[in-house]
Amino acid sequence: MKFEADIIEFLQANASVGFIKLFQIITLFGSILGALVVFVILFIKKRSLSYAFVVTFVFATIINKILKSIIMRDRPFESYQTIMNYGDAGGYSMPSGHSLSAGLYATFIFYLILTSSKNLWTKILGGISCFLFAVLIAFSRMVLGVHYLTDTITGIILGILFAIIAIIIYNNIVKKKIKNFKRD
Repeated sequence: MKFEADIIEFLQANASVGFIKLFQIITLFGSILGALVVFVILFIKKRSLSYAFVVTFVFATIINKILKSIIMRDRPFESYQTIMNYGDAGGYSMPSGHSLSAGLYATFIFYLILTSSKNLWTKILGGISCFLFAVLIAFSRMVLGVHYLTDTITGIILGILFAIIAIIIYNNIVKKKIKNFKRD
């Protein structure tokens, strides 16, 4: 859609070199680097949750690649000569894998905060921080010219959904183990 290209063109036309560099760094946290950071945090705080995260991350990455090959949406810089590829991306655009990952990471970390903190303000600020983290990564993908707005929104929603499903399954498995342990 043209309005999505207009958003990217506006962002890039008003971006300094430093602004682009900043978002090239931010976008790294939507990749395997972000997965590694989240895994380490989860591993230190709640080891069993870190394993659920890894399985979910791998599954979500595979599903994302399948969806990209089905939808086959060209990237913005391929469809519009006025849009630059500052993200060094290739392949198809929809859904954004970085945004999917960001939604996944943010949801797992927010769940960890909710279940490990008793302080209401920690939970509120943690939730806001996780939300801003996901939005910032999605925004970076548009600034860099590699995704449209709908690619990033779809990616975040998918990441959140995958995380919620994984956490529900995780909780059911953990509760069953605790219940069985108490019986023995």
